[in-house]
Amino acid sequence: MLLKNVFIFVGVALALFAVAVSIVGLRKEDFPSRKALIGISAVALLLVVGTAFFAVELSIEEAKEREEHNGIAIGEEA
Repeated sequence: MLLKNVFIFVGVALALFAVAVSIVGLRKEDFPSRKALIGISAVALLLVVGTAFFAVELSIEEAKEREEHNGIAIGEEA
């Protein structure tokens, strides 16, 4: 359950970050400066990698839970 919450939090943060960068980029003609580009790229990379990592971890955890649940159901029927 904790992985799901972290995944949702990081995913929402990534979406909000993308919207914020888009809004600022549309309003400023000289956006981004050299330093801003490096910072924005670093934050975006962290958010994308974090979202992907927690998505994979969550899928592994859910697969294990499904296997455990199916194993119990089969054992009870026998």
